[in-house]
Amino acid sequence: MRRPALAALLLLPLLAACGGGGGGEQRTEASGTAGSAPRAAASAEPSPSPSTAAEKKPSSGASSSQGPKNTVPDDELTPVTGSFTKEEKKYLSGRVPEGIDPAAILQAGQETCDKLAATAKVDRDATVGAVIAGEVKGAEEAVKGLCPELKSLIEDTEGGYADGTHADPVPGTYRALTPMEDCSWSLDGASGGAHRITVKKGTESFTSSGCYAWQKES
Repeated sequence: MRRPALAALLLLPLLAACGGGGGGEQRTEASGTAGSAPRAAASAEPSPSPSTAAEKKPSSGASSSQGPKNTVPDDELTPVTGSFTKEEKKYLSGRVPEGIDPAAILQAGQETCDKLAATAKVDRDATVGAVIAGEVKGAEEAVKGLCPELKSLIEDTEGGYADGTHADPVPGTYRALTPMEDCSWSLDGASGGAHRITVKKGTESFTSSGCYAWQKES
């Protein structure tokens, strides 16, 4: 049984708006969970238009602190009309490319906040998973600067792993978010398909496929 289709449908606009079973006994303790779900795909940073392009940043999971190289100085961060608040100026500092209306960058951040809040109300797991998987660009920065009321959502992504291979995973218990039916994983060669695993100290490699993202529970 899959998650309600409504959750997937709500996450699709985020993608459209984008600019950019048994476990090994030695290394894992795993227990399966009923049901499966389509993986969520989401990006909450709007696609820039030719005249008001948003900054482009490399994907690095939940957060990327590296901004554009040539940016508008802080004392020149003014909109065409009106003014920015102190918090808005702090968010825009170092992230507005030269020649770009800073209001466009601010709007992109505000839209990230709005979409994170809206989708989390319907399917929090899918939203957290999308941030862990790096599909919501600038999520941590937007929440920190523009919508701190969503801080707990970002905290839920900390220490998580997206599908792929990870060396020296941090010990702890992890839960797969919105896994596909073919979700599988391997810890130092011990494999399984359960949706909750325990990584023990000394594990050298964690590989995941079809599970989308893993949230660290403890």
